Amino acid sequence: MRGRAIGLGLLGLGAFLLAAALAVRLFLEPALVKYPLDQTAQPTAQGTDIEYFDLAAAEQLRGLEADVRQQVQGDPGSEAAGDDVAVWNFGSTVTATDGTLLNAGTYRVCIDRREAVAVECSVDHVDYDDDVNVEGLTLTFPFGTEQQDYDLFNSTTRQAWPASFQEVEELEGLEVYRFVQVVPETVIRTTQVPAALVGAAGTGTVPADVVYSNERTIWVEPTSGVIVTSQETPRTVLVGPDGEEAATILAGTFAGDEDTIADGVERAEDISGQITMVRTVLPLALLGLGLLAILIGILLVRRAGAGAHRSPAYPDTTLVREPQVQ
Repeated sequence: MRGRAIGLGLLGLGAFLLAAALAVRLFLEPALVKYPLDQTAQPTAQGTDIEYFDLAAAEQLRGLEADVRQQVQGDPGSEAAGDDVAVWNFGSTVTATDGTLLNAGTYRVCIDRREAVAVECSVDHVDYDDDVNVEGLTLTFPFGTEQQDYDLFNSTTRQAWPASFQEVEELEGLEVYRFVQVVPETVIRTTQVPAALVGAAGTGTVPADVVYSNERTIWVEPTSGVIVTSQETPRTVLVGPDGEEAATILAGTFAGDEDTIADGVERAEDISGQITMVRTVLPLALLGLGLLAILIGILLVRRAGAGAHRSPAYPDTTLVREPQVQ
């Protein structure tokens, strides 16, 4: 009886563990594997071989170096933030080594906390222009990034452009996917400039196009979707009425520094480890323990049943005839 009771208990425990393994995948994973509301990151980069047009001095500068400081900050208190949507702010400054501010920008995005894509909301903006429709991926790639193309938002052109998968690489021992996004020459605005600046006749002002292009390379850890680091070569030029480039407003090569790469690797390893634990390790462990408990339970119940139906051993009852006295 005791073996049967233990066996039945193990069968119940095994069934519970199997149900728990299923529950982890169906309920616990969706609740835990999503982007945080209070995301924080401070990536930095170095700019080299920079061209910059000093408008005040009307002088084209070349060969500059610069520091790039970026800030990602979640806003959990935003009216748009919730179970399904996170609101993240992004800001960036490019400062020459002599302290001159070369460029600055900011945007605010609402992202789907499971798919990473931007979603429509009432609080997003690009440089405080809330008429811009932020779309595609922005500050992270999705969990389980695949070897395919993704639409990645570019805040300068205010639209998304394809980021194409190139190959699998390693960064500090971490396997990453390399993507490349090419932004073709795009007119981002038209402005009035002195005629002499663009080689036009006269002393007044003439319209000129501000044309932007870029090639951006992104290294992504696929399980977590973390952008470990990136490198880009933006180029913004002034084009006069005759279609000729008149000045380079800003151009150069910008790449994440060693600290940013190390921080990105550490963050990616931490997040991917948590995801693997919830998605794979914990369900498989519960499944394995559940099946083992059921198997042992079945054996114990069958053994107890076999013992209960076995015929008892009786002593030999053959009578021994006593010898008779003649």
